[in-house]
Amino acid sequence: MHASSPSPSSPAPANMARDAASACLSALSDASSFLPQHASPRRALGAMAGSLNRQGESAGSLHIVRSETQDAPDDAWNVAASVSAWPLRYRAEMPLLYLCRPESLAALRGVLVDSRERGIVCNDAETQVSRWLKGVQPVLPAWLAAQANCTPFDPANGEEVRAIMCAALEALYVDEQPGYFYLAMHDEERYAEPLSADDAAAASLGMYRLPPFDTAPAQLRLCGAGRALALVQEAARLLRDDWQIKVEVWSCPSYTRLARDGQAAEVWSLHHPGATPRQAHVQRCLGGSAAPTIAVTGYAQHIAGQIGGFVRGNFKAIGADSHSELCAAWLVVLALKALADENSISVQSVEQALQRYSLV
Repeated sequence: MHASSPSPSSPAPANMARDAASACLSALSDASSFLPQHASPRRALGAMAGSLNRQGESAGSLHIVRSETQDAPDDAWNVAASVSAWPLRYRAEMPLLYLCRPESLAALRGVLVDSRERGIVCNDAETQVSRWLKGVQPVLPAWLAAQANCTPFDPANGEEVRAIMCAALEALYVDEQPGYFYLAMHDEERYAEPLSADDAAAASLGMYRLPPFDTAPAQLRLCGAGRALALVQEAARLLRDDWQIKVEVWSCPSYTRLARDGQAAEVWSLHHPGATPRQAHVQRCLGGSAAPTIAVTGYAQHIAGQIGGFVRGNFKAIGADSHSELCAAWLVVLALKALADENSISVQSVEQALQRYSLV
């Protein structure tokens, strides 16, 4: 028996997925009604998922899978969800949001098999007590960074989650790009002003600048991702208040995406020697300044170190494996040392900071 041909009036599966994604994007365009400004990334994602799942044109447009049962009745991830993405293998593709907690690479690979390496995979292992950095085996973030079909993010707050969600829906289901987005979700509340359209677009590309303390040229650039952004912001405040150092602060939700974009720009420029060299997003953001740059991550330092080749001037990557305790005071000392190495300040300032913050 031959399968019957689809009716000419029936939308193609790709169009169904595109329409569903468009409905979700429309609903996410104004999150003021359901996204608290102090929401953690995890809580923000739960609020978005719940709203998309039950309101207006977006209701039913998002296939949500929750791989673990949550015990707390007020848990933001307690949204109507399936236990598997398997049914999507037998019907038209639609936007997939996968809420999970894999700590090991083997467990994550199981999630990816179930999801067919598609959709938006959100891992909240960081919210659990663990001996691993950010709750996952060290090999997991390194493996994700090496997967060309994965775009990994480490958002700092709810507004960044919304920007990344929109970018993922647009890329995967409107533009029909292959692969999946991966989000590491922490549950610490962070106040976040609504991002402008430009900042949201920049965040989805890997980095954007936080509002400056003042308009004076920066002597130093500090970059942070996820929970580490709060440490970077505190270090910037200490540098300003205690040492009168002008600092730019950048949120970098994806060092990996920045590095890949830098590599792609280099390849394009190599193949077009007569054209103006293409600038990577990190180069457009940091510009021609040679001020020292310190990039901080809650993972091992090599994750932040991926962008070092695309940054002018003195660059240093800092991770949870760089010091026994990653804290704002240590970042201040490292920043002062970077400036002292360039003879911008005296080395005595570094010694004074070690004493002032009781680090020796």
